[in-house]
Amino acid sequence: MPRECLLIQVVSGASTEEVRRAYLAADPRADVVELRLDTVKDLDVDRILSARGKPKLVTMRSRRQGGEAAPGDREPVLRRALLAGVEYLDLEFGADDRALLEGAGPRPLRRRSTRLVLSSHDFNGTPAELPERCREMLRVAPAGALVKIVTFADASTDNLRVRDLLRAAAGSDGARRLIAFCMGPKGLPSRILAPVWGSAAIYAPAMGAAPTAPGQIPLEDVCDLYRCDRIGPRTRLLGVLANPVAHSLSPRMHNAALAALDLDYRYLPFEATTLAEFLPLMSELRVAGLSVTIPYKEKILPYLDSLDPVARDVRAVNTVVKTWNRLCGSNTDVEAAIEPLRRRMPLRDREAAVLGAGGAARALVYGLLREGARVTIFNRTEERARELARELGARHRPWRALRGRRFDLLVNATSVGMAPNLDATPVPAAWVAAPVVYDIVYNPPETRFLREARRRGATVIDGVEMFVAQGAAQFRLFTGRDAPVDVMRRTVLEALRGAA
Repeated sequence: MPRECLLIQVVSGASTEEVRRAYLAADPRADVVELRLDTVKDLDVDRILSARGKPKLVTMRSRRQGGEAAPGDREPVLRRALLAGVEYLDLEFGADDRALLEGAGPRPLRRRSTRLVLSSHDFNGTPAELPERCREMLRVAPAGALVKIVTFADASTDNLRVRDLLRAAAGSDGARRLIAFCMGPKGLPSRILAPVWGSAAIYAPAMGAAPTAPGQIPLEDVCDLYRCDRIGPRTRLLGVLANPVAHSLSPRMHNAALAALDLDYRYLPFEATTLAEFLPLMSELRVAGLSVTIPYKEKILPYLDSLDPVARDVRAVNTVVKTWNRLCGSNTDVEAAIEPLRRRMPLRDREAAVLGAGGAARALVYGLLREGARVTIFNRTEERARELARELGARHRPWRALRGRRFDLLVNATSVGMAPNLDATPVPAAWVAAPVVYDIVYNPPETRFLREARRRGATVIDGVEMFVAQGAAQFRLFTGRDAPVDVMRRTVLEALRGAA
């Protein structure tokens, strides 16, 4: 982290001993450990606070603010933490805590050396009156206190609103008093970029620990995957655009490759419901390159200034590079999808069935036709199969016509079976009648579709080879450097083994 930005490790648990052990095992890179005491069922405040180690931030989060503490449970714990001289104490911006902050009531809080964090969480969205809330919180917060504002990102553009809030709150002396970022999958960029935007702290649980808010990034990923401490004003941003994005391994693969070559880039996850909500991020964050996946490979075409020849023929892109404010689309899927097949079987004059009619299916159909295969497209929405077949010069058949029909090759070019929907399969096992079966889904590497095909005696090809190959080609387009393919492949396989 920048020296002025605290890295706060979040610790929670159901028992006193669980929280105490987690605190004692805190990551050495954490500056502060937040103790979420509202999750503890047998709470012994003194036993937890007596543990020696990192500076502590005591939080007793109310139900109103997304925690588990009942209304009458919080004040005794807050007072006990102050008596113990805890380094940081979280108070919620609300009627009761505000009264305590201002010294009202029969037993006002006495802070001694404790630094307060005045917090506000909105799980319903990012409200329009965010700047007004920030100004009010900064006004009522005691001298030296930090102000924390966390909202839920309904749209990608909420990241920009949080960025602007942090910039507006920056003091003339450079002091950081505001902590701000967004929750939820659409808010992931704000968690990664908050330090460079001027946030006084970011929060992260240890890898494998239960998250206490949606969209939390493990501390190990903050430090090792995104290397947030080394993101600066000149760092160039890349990313993957998807919906959903949480299960994409592209950030892990590309960031490992960028780190291996010591390039000052970071590759971020971008989730958006519509392209319209994402495009301001592309411009405002000066994103230099983008991997494009489901469901945007075709939808993004009208927003691009130019296409490479393959993308123009396929009418689908998986890569966008920004050059002098021009968005240039490319397709690295075609070659990456065909190469694993080319190494295993001759494709000329082979009968191939392709499931799906989206951007990935377009790449596969185009590549197979280019290799001389005869291709039949099957899609649940038959009109889309008909349209794709007409555009590329393939055949199409109704979805149920696949049942029992023999092909030399059967390819799943849909997302069915992708994590987390591990039990899904595009077609029943009894429909598979091909000696070679290929699934472009890479997570998991062996889908139910492939597992069942293998049991029926088919040779199966998973999507990992294609994923790494298309990513390596993207890497060269993004950076102008040859990709460290071995690093990318090893990273992907390790991540998949860890998720198994």
